[in-house]
Amino acid sequence: MSFLDISFPNNFEFSSDSDNLPLEFYLQTFPKSKTVYLKLGYFSSSAIKVLAYGFAQFIYRGGTIKIVTNHFLYGQDKQLLDPDHSSQDDIEGSFLLNLNWLKDSLTSEAEQFYDCLKYLIKNKRVEIIPVMLLPNKMAHYKQGIFTDKHDNTIFMDGSCNFTANGLLENGENISVYRSWGDAFEQGKITDKKLDIASICNKSNEQYKYLDSEKILDAVSSLGKEKSIEELLSNEMTLIGKNYITNTELIEKYKLELEAVIIKEKHEPKFPFSSSPRGYQVDAYNQWLEKGKQGIFAMATGTGKTITSLNCVLNQYQIDGKYQVVILVPSKVLLNQWADEVSLFNFSNIHLVSSEYKWKPGLNNLATHLMFNANVSFIMICTYTTFSSERFEKYRKFIPKETIFIADEAHNIGSVKMKKLLPELSYERRIALSATPKRKFDEEGNSQIEEFFNSSEPYTFTFSMERAIREGILCTYDYFPQIVTLTDEELASYVEISKKLARFFDSESGTFKKNDMLEKLLLARKRIIHKAENKKFVFKSILNKHVRNNGKLKHSFVYTPEGSDSEGQNIMEEYLSILEDVSPSTRAFSYTSGTQNKKEVMDNFERGLIDSLFSMKCLDEGVDIPRAELAIFCSSTGNPRQFIQRRGRILRKHPEKKQATIYDLVVVPSLEHDPSTFSFEKSLMREELIRVIYFASLADNYYSAMKLFEPVADFYDLNLYAMQNELGEH
Repeated sequence: MSFLDISFPNNFEFSSDSDNLPLEFYLQTFPKSKTVYLKLGYFSSSAIKVLAYGFAQFIYRGGTIKIVTNHFLYGQDKQLLDPDHSSQDDIEGSFLLNLNWLKDSLTSEAEQFYDCLKYLIKNKRVEIIPVMLLPNKMAHYKQGIFTDKHDNTIFMDGSCNFTANGLLENGENISVYRSWGDAFEQGKITDKKLDIASICNKSNEQYKYLDSEKILDAVSSLGKEKSIEELLSNEMTLIGKNYITNTELIEKYKLELEAVIIKEKHEPKFPFSSSPRGYQVDAYNQWLEKGKQGIFAMATGTGKTITSLNCVLNQYQIDGKYQVVILVPSKVLLNQWADEVSLFNFSNIHLVSSEYKWKPGLNNLATHLMFNANVSFIMICTYTTFSSERFEKYRKFIPKETIFIADEAHNIGSVKMKKLLPELSYERRIALSATPKRKFDEEGNSQIEEFFNSSEPYTFTFSMERAIREGILCTYDYFPQIVTLTDEELASYVEISKKLARFFDSESGTFKKNDMLEKLLLARKRIIHKAENKKFVFKSILNKHVRNNGKLKHSFVYTPEGSDSEGQNIMEEYLSILEDVSPSTRAFSYTSGTQNKKEVMDNFERGLIDSLFSMKCLDEGVDIPRAELAIFCSSTGNPRQFIQRRGRILRKHPEKKQATIYDLVVVPSLEHDPSTFSFEKSLMREELIRVIYFASLADNYYSAMKLFEPVADFYDLNLYAMQNELGEH
């Protein structure tokens, strides 16, 4: 929408006694405006109700308006100078996404209309600047500067007040000047822009700038200023009268708004009232520079989904179509992506996994593509189904121009997916991951980087440090806890370690391949994973938190998997500990077998569940922004897992100021055994890497690191040198 589309009168004037009414100028201009500056004699919010259809579109498209007016306002409008004074202070911004709601509220006498104005003022999208000309004179100007999103500018000058009476009843006249007009018009606009801007920023010394206490109620201020009564006293009756006097004109713009509503309902668009974040725009531009291929290495919680879908949206605006295949590792993520895709108004969405009957829909899509290569579609598919034999024929009908998005892209390195890569001919590719590297799989890493035409530092990188610094993720405190083994566990641990020592090459720092090696490493890991003393440390953390905070709401616990030596489920044991410490805390276990996972998350968000317990099923992609306290009882040396877990807890929430993370770190023994020391050092280094990752961005960095200095010193490791090697995380 552009001012260039407006058909102006030949004389560029709108007059009450002509076929081109002042009302029509506003109704044409407001919907297309990005910014509006008005310099008026009188202002009344009732005038906006007259302009309901144009103003609704102006609000919806994020327009901002500044109004310079004299010191007479309605009593109700006086309150607009104090936007915090409202019966509904917690007005949700989501209504701005709903043009139907705006249309209804702006054209009725409902209270929502006034709350709408207050919301806009609170968010600095409307500003009323009451002034007096010095020395103590009335301001009688009737001027405006309107700018559209293409920076085309219109200046209007005349006798039309921004009141219902001024727009509808009085003999009014306004003249129009255009930035794309002749030199005289352009000069006029340049001069008036500077003038109005100087008043709005309160630098024009010809004016006295008034506060709300010095504003007079226009309705009650009768007497000398007869024009006030004449212009303002019967505003409310004029609103009703408007729809009789100007039926044809109003109906024309009502139909225009309804057409916009229909278009907006179906047109793909960025889903939020704001535009994409700057870094999301950067990601798209970097993707273009790399030939529409690349890896987005973005910290968990920074909006990888939205960033990639913004690329799709931008391409749709260029191509007039969208054709997308999105791969996800789980059914939970599949449904989460479906929700995000719908927010963008994308349609013809196909969900492909074992829980959906997807074949009829894809057969129908294949038929449509045979006759029309420009059919838009989005296919969201699990890696398992996509790489299966039953999906083979469907992979072949997908057009080459399709945008191929791989979420949690390290899954591309699986055996089945690697075999498929040579036959995937999709030219536009995006890999998404907080941790693109696969541990101990250099071959898989190389294939992923080659397929997406991207290697470190990748096409686009958004680190967790930057995300915290820019307020996209919340700050946190990190409290690592040293856990020791019991005597029995230590004896088994030492016995296994001595067997492992035979396979360790001190020179290379790696294990020699052997059939027994994996079994021994797994047995040793199981001891660490299920260490009995973790339960005692866990209980002490809960007791401390209850003492300091009085509750365990919004808490999240990662527990070890499996059963103990007596066959009891370990998660159930941890749940019992919490119940013992805080019987009133409503805890819930979230596992792969949990039914209604979305409902569980919603209940946690709403506070109906206080504490969530999980093992591994929340490692990839699931949002838990309400979590404020996290306790990691499950040891993991896999960077992908612990980085994602940290990202889960750092997601922002309006009621969340900071997060707290407890991390149980098992240190088997600080007794020197020359036969096992070399590989013990290698394995302990992995545990310390996790501590460094977590501590490096924590608010309590020094205390967290200091706790593990003795452990690092024993193994002849330098925590701070290791941190420098790891770089920014």
